[in-house]
Amino acid sequence: MIQAFDIAGYCRISVDEELDRDNVSIENQKAIIGDFVRQKFPGSTLTFYEDRDRSGYTFEQREGYQAMRKGLMSHRYHILIVKDFSRFSRRNSRGLVELEDLRDAGVRIISIGDSIDFPNDDDWLKIQFQFLINEMPVTDTSKKVKSVILRRQADGKWICAAPYGYLINRHQEFELIPTEAEVVREIFRLYIDGWGYKKIANHRTDQGGPTPRMAERERKEAAGEDCRRTARPVWAIVTVQGILDNDFYIGTLRQGKYTRKKINGKDVRRDAGEHVVIEHHHQPIIDYRTFATVRALRESRSAAHYRGQKKNDNVYSGFLECGDCGAPMFAMSRSDLRPAYTCGTYHRRGLKGCTSHHIRADKLDELLKAYVRQVMDHSADMLERLNADLAREPE
Repeated sequence: MIQAFDIAGYCRISVDEELDRDNVSIENQKAIIGDFVRQKFPGSTLTFYEDRDRSGYTFEQREGYQAMRKGLMSHRYHILIVKDFSRFSRRNSRGLVELEDLRDAGVRIISIGDSIDFPNDDDWLKIQFQFLINEMPVTDTSKKVKSVILRRQADGKWICAAPYGYLINRHQEFELIPTEAEVVREIFRLYIDGWGYKKIANHRTDQGGPTPRMAERERKEAAGEDCRRTARPVWAIVTVQGILDNDFYIGTLRQGKYTRKKINGKDVRRDAGEHVVIEHHHQPIIDYRTFATVRALRESRSAAHYRGQKKNDNVYSGFLECGDCGAPMFAMSRSDLRPAYTCGTYHRRGLKGCTSHHIRADKLDELLKAYVRQVMDHSADMLERLNADLAREPE
C-alpha cells in the first residue's frame, strides 16, 4: 500500500533578478514540485506557499514561509519540498539552523534540484557545501552594490529620495518647491525667535498644510507611482528636528552617514569625518548664517543642567496605548502628582489631539496583580482543558 502524505511546497523569487535568473517564475517552481509529488508521492496532498520579491537571506520577512512554518511545526505537513535549496535560504549559517529546527520537529525536507532528502539521506557535509554555494552570489552582489553606491556618492550623485523642499527633475538635478521651501524657512525663523520643536510642529499642523510624508505621497500619486508609506496629517517633533539639523538646506550634499557591517544588518552611524561631503552642490533654501545660528541655539538649549535623581522606574513604558487614538502612553513625572501615564497625543498636541487620558502606576500594579491572581486561581482548569484539547488532536 502506498503511503500518502500531507506535503508543503515552497516557492520564492527574489528582489534580485540576477540571483534568480534561473528561477524567475513561481509557476515554473510549482510545476517542478507538482510533477515530483505526482511521481514520488501519488495520492498525497500538496499545498503551496510562496514569497514574491523576498530576499532569501532572512526568514522573518517572508510572510509565506512563516505561514508554512507554523503548519510544519504543528505537524500539519509531513514533508517540505523545494525546487532547490536556494529557494529555501541563501544564508549559510541561518539556513542550516532552520533546517535542523525543522528536522527536530519531525519534518522531512526534499530539495529536488540538489538531490537531497533530509534527514533520510543525512549527508550533512553535502548540505553544508550546498548552502555555502548558495550564499556566495548574495555576498558578492552585496559587495558590488556597496562599491557602486560609494562611487556614486563620490561623484556627487544623490541616491535617496529628495529632502522636503526639493524634488529631483528629469535632469537629475535638485529643484526647489517654492511652497515647501517657504515652510523650511519659517521653521528656521521660528526656532531663532525662541519657539521649541513641539510648538513649531503643532503650529505647522494647525496651518493644515501637508506634512513632508503627505507631500511625497501626493507627488507620487500624481505621477502614477505606487506609494506604500503611510502619511499622517500631524507634524512630528522629530521631523522639525531633522529639518533644523540638515545642512542640505544650505546647499551641502552629505552622504555616507550610515553604513552596514553585514547584509541585512542594522545601520551604524559613521563619524562626521567619514561622510562624503560636497559643498555648494545645489541651490540652498537658507543661508549659512541662519543655519549656524540655529545650530548654536540648539546646542545651548539642549545642554543638560539636571542634577537630580531618577524618581520613577516607568516599568510600563512601551506597553500602554491610548484607548481612543492608539498613541503610546507617556510617563508623567511631576513632584505634585503620583507616578502615572498619559496619552502621547495629548502630551504633544493638547486637547486639539486627544483628551488627557491618564492612569496611575499604582492602579496598574493593582490590575496586574489581580490578573496574575486570577490566572493562578484558574491554572488547574486551564491545564485540564489544554490537555483535553491535545488528546483530541489527531496523531
